[in-house]
Amino acid sequence: MNSRRKQDDCRSGRRQEAGFSLVELLIVCIILAIISAIAIPNIMQMNTNYKLDGGGHAVASLLQQARMQAVKTNVPVYASFDPNAKVFYVNSNPQTAYVAGNPDVALPGGITFTGTPSNHTQLDTYVGGTPQLGGAIGFNARGLPCTTTNGGNPAVCTSPTSGFEWFIQNANGGWEAITVTPAGRIKCWRLSSASSGTWQ
Repeated sequence: MNSRRKQDDCRSGRRQEAGFSLVELLIVCIILAIISAIAIPNIMQMNTNYKLDGGGHAVASLLQQARMQAVKTNVPVYASFDPNAKVFYVNSNPQTAYVAGNPDVALPGGITFTGTPSNHTQLDTYVGGTPQLGGAIGFNARGLPCTTTNGGNPAVCTSPTSGFEWFIQNANGGWEAITVTPAGRIKCWRLSSASSGTWQ
């Protein structure tokens, strides 16, 4: 009698130690699928925003490099964008095309150097009025931003009364701005909302 009880206890113990049922595994898989469906778009959006911010800061660093080079060499230096190679580069002549070996920054995939968003009056005020949009940004021997006329002598770079604005955009409508004030301050800005946001 005792041996039967022991055998029954052993069998019931084995039944209690059984693994997960198929229904339980399916429920866990469904929960994981729901969490993934919520998380993956957010992760992709964060990655896109990170690339946009990284591109803006890289361009700002290149402008700072051009400014320091102009002060060091005591001659004007220009930062330009080559649409064919999709790179920003530094050169002593804004009319010269990009050549491998120039200091440069390539735009990350999905990011474009573009015109201006409809909402940039906040930046216009920051750079001191009507800005120079797009085009080459020069720095003179004192490290101040300057421009040269098309086809003019690149060694003659006159300081404007207002600053410069460059804009880059990603495929999701996000905007990043790089500004240079007349005093030579270089700054990155991010548009909080594509339609009616503020620059931060």
